[in-house]
Amino acid sequence: MYNNHLINIKRMRVSEGRNLSQGLRLDRNEKVDLWPENFVNDVLKNKPRSFFSTYPEIFNLYKKIAKFNKVDDDQVLVHSGIDEGIKNIFHLLTKPGDTVGFLSPTYLMYEVYSKIFKVNKVRIGYDVNYKINYKQFDKFLKSKPRILFFPNPNQPIESSINLKDMARLAKKCKAKGCILVLDEAYYLFGSQTGMKILKKFNNVIILRTFSKAFGLPSIRTGYTISNKRMMKVLSKARIAHELSSFSIAAAEYLLDNYKIVKKYLRNIVSSRNYTFGKLKSLKANIDVRTKHGNYILINLKSKKRAIDVVSKLKKKLIYVKGPYQKPWDSCICISVGPKKLMEKFLITFKKII
Repeated sequence: MYNNHLINIKRMRVSEGRNLSQGLRLDRNEKVDLWPENFVNDVLKNKPRSFFSTYPEIFNLYKKIAKFNKVDDDQVLVHSGIDEGIKNIFHLLTKPGDTVGFLSPTYLMYEVYSKIFKVNKVRIGYDVNYKINYKQFDKFLKSKPRILFFPNPNQPIESSINLKDMARLAKKCKAKGCILVLDEAYYLFGSQTGMKILKKFNNVIILRTFSKAFGLPSIRTGYTISNKRMMKVLSKARIAHELSSFSIAAAEYLLDNYKIVKKYLRNIVSSRNYTFGKLKSLKANIDVRTKHGNYILINLKSKKRAIDVVSKLKKKLIYVKGPYQKPWDSCICISVGPKKLMEKFLITFKKII
């Protein structure tokens, strides 16, 4: 049987079991609060009666994304979330036996696709001070790597680099014939983007999504940006219709009304800073980290304590992520929502610990 290795890769559909009507969703870096009741009506306003009975028309979304990012529309590929963009890169730019690197811990799908496409994966970890282990990084570069996936910022252990460091990273990768993929899912919450270095280096790919800063994970909309030559390869695998008509309409609506996104970003950054300050002030033997994402990492200093906190919060219908695999099994991560909702978390968390 072709691709026998896939039989041993376990993928399961598991219900999350969250109470979405009464629970506080702090476990998936989603938009924690709700969209206004009129949001769907606003998205569909002025759509023709044929909207749901015709195939999706995505041409204008390409134009809008290109304009938003100040690139040509043939430098853009729209797809289902960042997830499909990652899969596309593995599918088209690697072959079995290639070496691929990514930070660890990070988004789990890097691990999954490494197994599916039979590449040699290199996990680049962190030291006890939450700094990237550059000895592991240098060793990776000596292994004739094909691709480095570098979320900026990464999560749950946030590490973000500035434009100058991104340029150095791109240069080092290029010297080794390695493609640098910057996963910018969270960049609008405060980190810098690699768009400028994309124009200087032909080995750079940028991934974006509407799930985080735009607050629309349900529409499963992401996109890839790179130079035109790279995109001639990456765009070959696009499906006949990249997105549903509603996903296209929702993405276009927020690009046309970007002031809504900017207001949301201001509120989350303010709430993040407030929540971080409150957690730091607790005399509870914890470490707290955040800077450029819509999430906060909390190190509870023991695996047992982390498991206990997660369990007790869940009983209160407050859902958080963690604990993680060793050596970060004492850590949990919380998504950041509006200040009013974070107050509810802070009160309950303080009582538990």
